[in-house]
Amino acid sequence: MVVGLMLLVGAAWAFGVLAEDVATGDPIVRLDQWVADGLHDRRSGQVTAIMSVITTLGTAWALVPIAVAAAAYLLWRGSRREAILVALAIVGAELLTLGFKTGFERRRPFFPDPLATESSFSFPSGHATVSVALYGALAYIAATRLHRPANRRAVLGATSAFVLLIGFSRLYLGVHFLSDVLAGFSGGLAWLVLCVLALGIRR
Repeated sequence: MVVGLMLLVGAAWAFGVLAEDVATGDPIVRLDQWVADGLHDRRSGQVTAIMSVITTLGTAWALVPIAVAAAAYLLWRGSRREAILVALAIVGAELLTLGFKTGFERRRPFFPDPLATESSFSFPSGHATVSVALYGALAYIAATRLHRPANRRAVLGATSAFVLLIGFSRLYLGVHFLSDVLAGFSGGLAWLVLCVLALGIRR
């Protein structure tokens, strides 16, 4: 409980700091552009192909079927609270992302020769937010069923690396700034921890 509350407060604080910096045009905005320009200048065909595949794993086309299948399986196994966690994770994260995007109305990075384009607003990254919430929920549920600490760490570590790759793909493809992705990670984590604490799911 204490660790969960610390994670919740820390993630929410990080999101708040990033949101304030973006809203007020603090130096992080210059860092955002520097990172975006640097990645755009170093693009390559092979990396672009890989990042294009990875980024699809953070879209609704991938996340929704995964969430539905996972929730259905958990219900079939009698794990009602875990199924609710999966549903809350994806639905809540999507709604929070939509609300913040509408509130901030931040424009996406612009390049004359973009690798990819998006029509919605930029802050926070929906891919990062929902990926952390959903894949994090699935990893947490899996970890609660593992007895060896090493196995739990392996699951959580692999999931973290996977989600980080999804976030990086958004930066590489030039559709998000660094602060968008970091805010998505922190916001998604805060929402996930809140759901876990509210449902009382323990390891």
